[in-house]
Amino acid sequence: MNGVTYFVLLLSSTLLALDGVQSKPMGNVIDLEKYFEEADLNSQERVVGGYDVAEDEYVPYQVSMQFLTRSGKMRHFCGGSLIAPNRVLTAAHCVNGQNASRISVVAGIRDLNDSSGFRSQVQSYEMNENYQELVTSDIAILKIDPPFELDEKRVSTIDVSGSDMVGADQEVLLTGWGSVFHFGTGPFAKYPTVLQKLDYKTLSNSKCKETMTQLTDTEICALERFGKGACNGDSGGPLVMKSGESYKQVGVVSYGTAFCASNNPDVYTRVSMFDGWIKERMA
Repeated sequence: MNGVTYFVLLLSSTLLALDGVQSKPMGNVIDLEKYFEEADLNSQERVVGGYDVAEDEYVPYQVSMQFLTRSGKMRHFCGGSLIAPNRVLTAAHCVNGQNASRISVVAGIRDLNDSSGFRSQVQSYEMNENYQELVTSDIAILKIDPPFELDEKRVSTIDVSGSDMVGADQEVLLTGWGSVFHFGTGPFAKYPTVLQKLDYKTLSNSKCKETMTQLTDTEICALERFGKGACNGDSGGPLVMKSGESYKQVGVVSYGTAFCASNNPDVYTRVSMFDGWIKERMA
Protein backbone atom coordinates (compact mmCIF):
# COMPACT_ATOMS: atom_id res chain seq x y z
CA MET A 1 0.00 0.00 0.00
CA ASN A 2 2.42 2.59 -1.23
CA GLY A 3 4.87 1.73 1.54
CA VAL A 4 2.55 3.01 4.26
CA THR A 5 1.34 0.91 7.18
CA TYR A 6 -2.30 1.63 7.98
CA PHE A 7 -4.12 1.27 11.26
CA VAL A 8 -7.62 1.78 12.52
CA LEU A 9 -7.49 4.75 14.89
CA LEU A 10 -8.36 2.75 17.97
CA LEU A 11 -6.17 -0.03 19.28
CA SER A 12 -4.10 -1.38 16.43
CA SER A 13 -1.76 -3.57 18.45
CA THR A 14 -4.58 -5.60 19.99
CA LEU A 15 -6.59 -6.59 16.93
CA LEU A 16 -7.69 -10.20 16.81
CA ALA A 17 -8.35 -11.79 13.42
CA LEU A 18 -11.66 -13.57 13.06
CA ASP A 19 -11.49 -17.23 12.08
CA GLY A 20 -13.13 -18.57 8.96
CA VAL A 21 -15.08 -16.83 6.25
CA GLN A 22 -16.73 -13.58 7.28
CA SER A 23 -20.01 -12.24 6.00
CA LYS A 24 -20.50 -8.50 5.77
CA PRO A 25 -19.83 -6.33 7.65
CA MET A 26 -16.14 -7.27 7.62
CA GLY A 27 -13.52 -6.25 10.14
CA ASN A 28 -11.38 -7.29 13.08
CA VAL A 29 -12.64 -7.69 16.63
CA ILE A 30 -10.73 -5.73 19.25
CA ASP A 31 -9.72 -7.34 22.54
CA LEU A 32 -10.51 -4.45 24.88
CA GLU A 33 -9.59 -6.38 28.03
CA LYS A 34 -6.05 -6.94 26.74
CA TYR A 35 -5.73 -3.34 25.66
CA PHE A 36 -6.64 -1.90 29.03
CA GLU A 37 -4.18 -4.22 30.76
CA GLU A 38 -1.34 -2.75 28.66
CA ALA A 39 -2.25 0.89 28.01
CA ASP A 40 -0.82 3.86 29.90
CA LEU A 41 -3.94 5.82 30.84
CA ASN A 42 -2.37 8.20 33.34
CA SER A 43 -0.88 10.82 31.03
CA GLN A 44 -1.72 14.49 31.40
CA GLU A 45 -0.02 15.37 28.10
CA ARG A 46 -1.79 17.02 25.18
CA VAL A 47 -3.16 15.27 22.09
CA VAL A 48 -0.87 15.18 19.05
CA GLY A 49 -0.71 18.84 18.07
CA GLY A 50 -3.98 19.74 19.76
CA TYR A 51 -4.83 21.82 22.80
CA ASP A 52 -7.03 21.53 25.88
CA VAL A 53 -10.66 22.52 25.73
CA ALA A 54 -10.90 25.49 28.11
CA GLU A 55 -12.01 24.87 31.70
CA ASP A 56 -15.32 26.68 31.24
CA GLU A 57 -15.98 25.20 27.80
CA TYR A 58 -17.77 22.04 26.73
CA VAL A 59 -18.14 20.29 23.40
CA PRO A 60 -21.74 19.32 24.14
CA TYR A 61 -22.20 16.80 21.34
CA GLN A 62 -18.99 14.91 22.15
CA VAL A 63 -19.34 11.69 24.14
CA SER A 64 -16.85 9.25 25.60
CA MET A 65 -17.53 5.58 24.90
CA GLN A 66 -16.43 3.55 27.91
CA PHE A 67 -15.84 -0.16 28.43
CA LEU A 68 -16.50 -2.01 31.69
CA THR A 69 -13.38 -4.08 32.43
CA ARG A 70 -13.31 -7.27 34.46
CA SER A 71 -11.81 -5.23 37.30
CA GLY A 72 -14.95 -3.10 37.38
CA LYS A 73 -13.43 0.08 35.93
CA MET A 74 -14.97 2.16 33.16
CA ARG A 75 -12.33 2.98 30.53
CA HIS A 76 -12.56 5.35 27.56
CA PHE A 77 -11.82 3.63 24.26
CA CYS A 78 -13.64 5.57 21.53
CA GLY A 79 -15.39 8.83 20.87
CA GLY A 80 -18.84 9.44 19.49
CA SER A 81 -21.34 12.19 18.83
CA LEU A 82 -24.83 12.68 20.20
CA ILE A 83 -27.23 12.92 17.24
CA ALA A 84 -30.44 12.47 19.26
CA PRO A 85 -31.13 12.18 23.00
CA ASN A 86 -30.99 8.39 22.64
CA ARG A 87 -28.68 7.92 19.64
CA VAL A 88 -24.89 8.13 19.27
CA LEU A 89 -22.95 8.12 16.00
CA THR A 90 -19.56 6.41 16.04
CA ALA A 91 -17.25 4.19 13.96
CA ALA A 92 -18.18 0.60 13.18
CA HIS A 93 -14.72 -0.63 14.16
CA CYS A 94 -15.32 0.68 17.70
CA VAL A 95 -18.19 -1.73 18.32
CA ASN A 96 -17.57 -4.59 15.90
CA GLY A 97 -17.94 -7.83 17.87
CA GLN A 98 -18.35 -6.06 21.22
CA ASN A 99 -20.89 -6.83 23.96
CA ALA A 100 -23.21 -3.82 24.16
CA SER A 101 -23.93 -4.50 27.83
CA ARG A 102 -20.32 -3.63 28.70
CA ILE A 103 -20.36 -0.27 26.89
CA SER A 104 -21.78 3.00 28.17
CA VAL A 105 -21.43 6.57 26.96
CA VAL A 106 -20.71 9.67 29.02
CA ALA A 107 -21.77 13.18 28.01
CA GLY A 108 -21.29 16.61 29.54
CA ILE A 109 -17.60 16.34 30.43
CA ARG A 110 -14.30 17.82 29.25
CA ASP A 111 -12.20 15.76 31.69
CA LEU A 112 -12.53 11.99 31.91
CA ASN A 113 -11.98 12.29 35.67
CA ASP A 114 -15.07 14.49 36.03
CA SER A 115 -17.65 12.51 37.98
CA SER A 116 -20.42 15.03 37.30
CA GLY A 117 -20.96 13.81 33.75
CA PHE A 118 -24.06 12.00 32.56
CA ARG A 119 -23.89 8.29 31.77
CA SER A 120 -26.19 6.21 29.59
CA GLN A 121 -26.06 2.49 28.81
CA VAL A 122 -25.74 1.15 25.28
CA GLN A 123 -28.75 -1.08 24.60
CA SER A 124 -27.79 -2.11 21.08
CA TYR A 125 -25.78 -0.98 18.09
CA GLU A 126 -26.04 -1.27 14.33
CA MET A 127 -23.07 -1.13 11.97
CA ASN A 128 -23.51 -0.22 8.34
CA GLU A 129 -24.05 -3.39 6.36
CA ASN A 130 -21.30 -2.47 3.89
CA TYR A 131 -18.60 -1.93 6.51
CA GLN A 132 -15.19 -3.26 5.55
CA GLU A 133 -12.26 -2.27 7.73
CA LEU A 134 -9.85 0.20 6.09
CA VAL A 135 -12.06 0.18 2.99
CA THR A 136 -15.54 1.61 3.42
CA SER A 137 -18.61 2.42 5.54
CA ASP A 138 -16.93 2.63 8.96
CA ILE A 139 -20.03 3.95 10.70
CA ALA A 140 -22.40 2.73 13.41
CA ILE A 141 -25.30 3.99 15.51
CA LEU A 142 -25.75 3.20 19.19
CA LYS A 143 -29.13 3.08 20.87
CA ILE A 144 -28.79 4.24 24.48
CA ASP A 145 -31.00 4.40 27.56
CA PRO A 146 -31.84 6.50 29.45
CA PRO A 147 -31.94 9.33 26.91
CA PHE A 148 -29.79 12.33 27.73
CA GLU A 149 -31.47 15.54 28.84
CA LEU A 150 -30.32 18.33 26.54
CA ASP A 151 -29.30 21.60 28.18
CA GLU A 152 -27.44 23.15 25.19
CA LYS A 153 -24.48 24.01 27.46
CA ARG A 154 -23.02 20.66 28.51
CA VAL A 155 -25.18 18.28 26.50
CA SER A 156 -26.70 18.84 23.06
CA THR A 157 -26.96 17.13 19.70
CA ILE A 158 -24.96 17.79 16.55
CA ASP A 159 -26.63 18.16 13.16
CA VAL A 160 -25.74 15.37 10.75
CA SER A 161 -28.64 15.66 8.32
CA GLY A 162 -28.37 16.70 4.70
CA SER A 163 -24.68 17.48 4.79
CA ASP A 164 -23.31 18.62 1.44
CA MET A 165 -20.32 16.88 -0.10
CA VAL A 166 -17.36 18.58 1.55
CA GLY A 167 -14.50 19.47 -0.78
CA ALA A 168 -10.85 20.36 -0.25
CA ASP A 169 -9.40 23.14 1.90
CA GLN A 170 -12.40 23.40 4.22
CA GLU A 171 -11.72 24.37 7.83
CA VAL A 172 -12.76 21.58 10.18
CA LEU A 173 -12.55 20.84 13.91
CA LEU A 174 -11.56 17.54 15.51
CA THR A 175 -12.14 16.76 19.19
CA GLY A 176 -11.19 13.68 21.20
CA TRP A 177 -9.33 12.00 24.03
CA GLY A 178 -6.93 10.10 21.75
CA SER A 179 -3.22 9.45 22.24
CA VAL A 180 -1.11 12.59 22.64
CA PHE A 181 2.05 11.05 21.15
CA HIS A 182 2.85 9.85 17.64
CA PHE A 183 2.81 6.21 18.73
CA GLY A 184 -0.82 5.32 19.33
CA THR A 185 -0.19 2.01 21.08
CA GLY A 186 2.37 0.32 23.29
CA PRO A 187 4.65 1.86 25.93
CA PHE A 188 4.99 5.18 24.08
CA ALA A 189 1.25 5.88 23.88
CA LYS A 190 0.09 8.69 26.15
CA TYR A 191 -3.56 9.47 26.73
CA PRO A 192 -5.01 12.74 28.04
CA THR A 193 -7.89 13.05 30.47
CA VAL A 194 -8.82 16.54 29.23
CA LEU A 195 -10.67 16.73 25.91
CA GLN A 196 -8.43 17.98 23.10
CA LYS A 197 -9.31 19.96 19.98
CA LEU A 198 -7.52 20.51 16.72
CA ASP A 199 -8.29 22.85 13.83
CA TYR A 200 -7.17 21.71 10.40
CA LYS A 201 -8.33 21.44 6.78
CA THR A 202 -9.83 18.86 4.49
CA LEU A 203 -7.89 17.38 1.60
CA SER A 204 -9.22 16.43 -1.82
CA ASN A 205 -9.85 12.72 -2.25
CA SER A 206 -7.60 12.61 -5.31
CA LYS A 207 -4.69 14.05 -3.33
CA CYS A 208 -5.42 11.89 -0.30
CA LYS A 209 -5.47 8.74 -2.42
CA GLU A 210 -1.82 9.26 -3.34
CA THR A 211 -1.04 8.02 0.18
CA MET A 212 -4.22 6.34 1.38
CA THR A 213 -4.59 4.13 -1.67
CA GLN A 214 -7.76 2.30 -0.57
CA LEU A 215 -9.73 5.53 -0.16
CA THR A 216 -13.33 5.51 -1.44
CA ASP A 217 -16.00 8.15 -2.00
CA THR A 218 -17.52 7.22 1.38
CA GLU A 219 -14.52 8.82 3.08
CA ILE A 220 -13.06 12.28 3.58
CA CYS A 221 -9.49 13.22 4.50
CA ALA A 222 -7.95 15.96 6.59
CA LEU A 223 -4.29 16.91 6.93
CA GLU A 224 -2.14 19.27 8.97
CA ARG A 225 1.58 19.69 9.21
CA PHE A 226 3.74 17.08 10.94
CA GLY A 227 2.79 16.75 14.61
CA LYS A 228 -0.92 17.45 14.26
CA GLY A 229 -3.66 14.89 13.76
CA ALA A 230 -5.89 12.14 15.08
CA CYS A 231 -4.54 9.12 16.95
CA ASN A 232 -5.67 6.01 18.82
CA GLY A 233 -8.62 6.67 21.10
CA ASP A 234 -10.03 9.38 18.82
CA SER A 235 -11.85 6.73 16.77
CA GLY A 236 -15.55 7.26 16.27
CA GLY A 237 -15.33 10.90 17.25
CA PRO A 238 -16.76 13.81 15.27
CA LEU A 239 -15.16 15.98 12.62
CA VAL A 240 -17.27 19.12 12.32
CA MET A 241 -17.32 22.31 10.29
CA LYS A 242 -18.96 25.67 10.82
CA SER A 243 -22.45 26.02 9.37
CA GLY A 244 -23.75 29.53 10.00
CA GLU A 245 -23.73 30.07 13.76
CA SER A 246 -23.56 26.38 14.59
CA TYR A 247 -21.65 23.25 13.61
CA LYS A 248 -22.47 20.34 11.33
CA GLN A 249 -20.78 16.96 11.55
CA VAL A 250 -19.10 15.98 8.30
CA GLY A 251 -16.87 13.08 9.39
CA VAL A 252 -16.37 10.19 11.82
CA VAL A 253 -12.78 9.34 12.80
CA SER A 254 -11.85 6.10 11.02
CA TYR A 255 -8.17 5.35 10.31
CA GLY A 256 -4.72 6.73 9.59
CA THR A 257 -1.09 5.67 9.37
CA ALA A 258 0.74 3.74 12.08
CA PHE A 259 2.78 6.80 13.05
CA CYS A 260 0.16 9.35 14.10
CA ALA A 261 0.32 12.95 12.88
CA SER A 262 3.23 12.13 10.57
CA ASN A 263 2.27 14.43 7.70
CA ASN A 264 -0.02 11.76 6.26
CA PRO A 265 -3.80 12.25 6.00
CA ASP A 266 -6.33 11.18 8.60
CA VAL A 267 -9.29 9.36 7.07
CA TYR A 268 -12.87 9.96 8.20
CA THR A 269 -16.14 8.35 7.22
CA ARG A 270 -18.00 10.90 5.07
CA VAL A 271 -21.28 11.50 6.93
CA SER A 272 -23.11 12.94 3.92
CA MET A 273 -22.90 9.58 2.15
CA PHE A 274 -24.95 7.97 4.92
CA ASP A 275 -27.68 10.57 5.35
CA GLY A 276 -30.53 8.22 4.44
CA TRP A 277 -29.08 5.33 6.45
CA ILE A 278 -28.85 7.53 9.56
CA LYS A 279 -32.37 8.94 9.17
CA GLU A 280 -33.86 5.44 8.96
CA ARG A 281 -32.34 4.59 12.35
CA MET A 282 -33.38 7.67 14.31
CA ALA A 283 -36.87 6.44 15.24
